[in-house]
Amino acid sequence: MGAMKKTNNRHFIRPRPSAIRTLPVLVLVALSACTHSVPVDTEFPEPLIAPMPVAVAVYYDESLIDFEHTEFIEQGSDWKVKLGDANLKMFERLFGSMFENLVPVASPEAGFAEGSRFEAIIIPAIEEMQVAPPRYGESEFFEAWIQYRVEAFHPNREPIVNWLVSGYGRSEGSMLQPSKSLQEATVLAMRDAAANIVIKFRQQPRIREWLDQQEGANE
Repeated sequence: MGAMKKTNNRHFIRPRPSAIRTLPVLVLVALSACTHSVPVDTEFPEPLIAPMPVAVAVYYDESLIDFEHTEFIEQGSDWKVKLGDANLKMFERLFGSMFENLVPVASPEAGFAEGSRFEAIIIPAIEEMQVAPPRYGESEFFEAWIQYRVEAFHPNREPIVNWLVSGYGRSEGSMLQPSKSLQEATVLAMRDAAANIVIKFRQQPRIREWLDQQEGANE
């Protein structure tokens, strides 16, 4: 098994300022001085899109499937988010809808070795994750940010695209179920990233060029 990827961040880069609101003190007490474990297990809706008429190999690294993120909050609680196989479910659903023929492979080398079967080899990865619980006098929301990297290669190993795509989600804070609130924010961030992949993948200049090449080869 490969080493589990863990990230530890103390500072956040926010996409936009949160509304300044006041949380009840009891909520903050409930969220402090402990470690919260947040398993993420969810289903993803199937995108309603026409698949691209190509055969693609996809490799899911163990660091993606077993991804775990720990956020250390100064003068507060720690948060351990376990995505488990949620990443795998998301990309299987996405790529299964985006490509006419999708074949998982055991390694990138296996995909390149069978290159005559495929128009591309795709490797998704999780690049970064950040989470933030509510803060007294600043925000009443749990927030999550996820950044994925999608790499695609020609069968001859020449790069097609190396693309970073992000997602953001937030959920209203709950004194009784703080882990569930962060789980909801994380799922929303994943779905936001998934929507960006579905909508923007074909818009990448190198992807458009690659698709044009495939169409020309099939004429």
